[in-house]
Amino acid sequence: MLFRLQKEIRKMKINFVIPSTVLGGGVRVIFTYANYLTNKGHDVMVYVPKLFAWEDIQGGKINWKTSIANSLKRGKKVKWFQCDFPITLATRINDKYIRDADVTIASAWYTAKNVSKLSPEKGKKAYFIQGYEVCADGTDRNLVEATYTLGMDNITIAKWLDDIVLKCSGKHTTIILNGVADNEIFQAEKRLNNPKTVIMLGNMSAHKGTNNGIAILKELQKKYKLRVIVYASTPSAQIPDSFEFYCQPQREKLMQLYTQSDICLFPSLREGWGLIVTEAMAHQCAVVGNNTGALSEIGINGENAVIAEDFDPNTLKACLERVICNDELLRKIQSGGLKTALHLKNSIQFLKFENHLKSLVGEKK
Repeated sequence: MLFRLQKEIRKMKINFVIPSTVLGGGVRVIFTYANYLTNKGHDVMVYVPKLFAWEDIQGGKINWKTSIANSLKRGKKVKWFQCDFPITLATRINDKYIRDADVTIASAWYTAKNVSKLSPEKGKKAYFIQGYEVCADGTDRNLVEATYTLGMDNITIAKWLDDIVLKCSGKHTTIILNGVADNEIFQAEKRLNNPKTVIMLGNMSAHKGTNNGIAILKELQKKYKLRVIVYASTPSAQIPDSFEFYCQPQREKLMQLYTQSDICLFPSLREGWGLIVTEAMAHQCAVVGNNTGALSEIGINGENAVIAEDFDPNTLKACLERVICNDELLRKIQSGGLKTALHLKNSIQFLKFENHLKSLVGEKK
């Protein structure tokens, strides 16, 4: 009986493998899971490679710029996130440098093959898929899709990703939607601004659609005297001086910016999830955006978001203008978004992730 009880409460030894600790939504999600699991008493280690060299990228040649940044510039320190778990710099992602564990979890697609080759002593192999990581010209499509067939336990964050993995591998994934921090949900009464305030992420990667967003906001700012807030990890000359720009705002400051905003513009053209969507909903910002990522998964047009189905910038502009000019619709979308966020609390999603790992390594939930 005592042995059975000890088995049920045994804590897991969990390894995460990430390519770098650069600020980004995908890494933030992994770090939040790692914190949660650590605080639940599990033994968590996050591995980052000293030498950024992957078999399917540039023939395995070492990317010295990224390697030096990983090892010397950033090292084990993460300034933008409070890590309750240790980060280890591994010379390579192989059996020599990765510790034995109950489960080892790959993240970015090019980490998957290395993790799949680890010995059984490194635990069950899982693959946390947060996006369809095919580059703009599609040259790596076959390489990316091949990682879905490596025989690992595939975990995705959205049904549309599950559909892609199913098509490639013939097997469904475990879908665990991204959540929002319980203490970052703003439920107090929110007053509308006059003129309206719109917030947008300023990531200039092509798939983020930020250039379209800037053009739309420039035009509508002039027409409606909008206050426009843009934040990003790096500044860009393309962001107009008439916009308020915040570079890597502290978490508390970012939450304040959401609270001050009426509307969130989400111009992404392709997105795994887009944390800004659920963060904005949690702060009663009416989300207006393209039908991708979180909006394709949890968005209900006219209820908790206003969605441009055709990805046409003119359609997106018309959607935003409609919300700016209609306070009744704005209030409805704000309220619907908050209700959606309440169903996606991290306390709920984290437990799903933890229980899945327990089932994977053979523990009772």
